[in-house]
Amino acid sequence: MMTIFKSGNPEALKPYIGEELQKRIHSARHICALLPDNAYYLTFFWRDVKNSKKNEERQHLYCSQERLIYLGESVRCISILKEMPQEWDPFYQLSELFFQLTSEDLDTLQRFENSISELETGLLETQKPVEGAVSRIVEMRRELLKIKRYYEQLQTIIDRLAENENGIIPKESSHRFDVLSKRIESLKKFVLDLREFLTQTREAYQSKIDIEQNQIMKVFTVLTAVFLPLTLIVGWFGMNVKMPEYSWNYGYLYVIVLSITVCGICGWIFKKKKWF
Repeated sequence: MMTIFKSGNPEALKPYIGEELQKRIHSARHICALLPDNAYYLTFFWRDVKNSKKNEERQHLYCSQERLIYLGESVRCISILKEMPQEWDPFYQLSELFFQLTSEDLDTLQRFENSISELETGLLETQKPVEGAVSRIVEMRRELLKIKRYYEQLQTIIDRLAENENGIIPKESSHRFDVLSKRIESLKKFVLDLREFLTQTREAYQSKIDIEQNQIMKVFTVLTAVFLPLTLIVGWFGMNVKMPEYSWNYGYLYVIVLSITVCGICGWIFKKKKWF
């Protein structure tokens, strides 16, 4: 038997879960509690992984051997539950709900991976720093963090159900919870890998920027080193002392040739040393 309450107020479940457990709902992000009547009470925040802009929605579920009660306002959850055959075992219905909620998550995460790969290619192939690149990476990491926390709460709940500590969950449904636990663990690992991929992308991009900045500084250093002897020559001939070159007809030309020669020698030395 299945009952659906389209409401976000858990008061309707008070006769089933008791007053003490109901008080915990507002302070706990997720709960999977075994009740005295050998039923399970579950509450968690469902996240639409495909739509990052959509807010999380609190879901409440009461499941015993005789009935499954859903309380929440999620259109997706209600639609899934309404399509299930009523004659199914309540725990089988509960496992099917979680299977359906996570059925498309792998495809979504793979698209996320493709987006990161395209971002990495764009950042590393461009010749100039990309405006807003770091902020975009931070935003993507923040989104992945939310998804990771979502899977962590699901895994806690599913693992508790898979334990079947009181033995009331039928064997077939218990096996499905084991499969679910492995699926969610795999999805969570995928998210962690994506976060690591983003970190590597950011570090590679930062290294590329640092190398380009080092090249610029290297050019300025070489230019400074080349013109340093010219500064010395200018200071030398600019001293207010009598020098024979002042009265020489070719003195001006001599200084020009000397400057060009010094620059040429410096350039040749730097080229030979592969400093540029």
